[in-house]
Amino acid sequence: MSFLIFRTKKLKSFGEISGSLSHNYRTRETPNANPQETPKNEHSHQSAEDVLCGIKDCIPQKVRKNGVLCIETLMTASPEWQGWHDASKEAALFEKSKAWLIEKFGAENVIATSIHRDETTPHL
Repeated sequence: MSFLIFRTKKLKSFGEISGSLSHNYRTRETPNANPQETPKNEHSHQSAEDVLCGIKDCIPQKVRKNGVLCIETLMTASPEWQGWHDASKEAALFEKSKAWLIEKFGAENVIATSIHRDETTPHL
């Protein structure tokens, strides 16, 4: 049996955001990623700096000391899902996932997306 997996994480500092972006854009060592597969990754923005600017543009001037600056989400299917062996099914999963995020949170709040295909199980 396959499952859809959805995880969220609150990011409360620009250090946490930068760490997440350096992982997403592979600007730091990522031991669980296969460097030969990294070119297959997809990003909605050219660089981590572009995403950071987009996030900063959405954050109010004043934020509580422990306030949440953004929420990182992870969406994927379980490793045994048969769709991983079919490029069109995989693409459909990620397109539906993006559409759901936009419907749920609003297009103005979905700042960036990345698809990683260089790890054991592809994920958005």
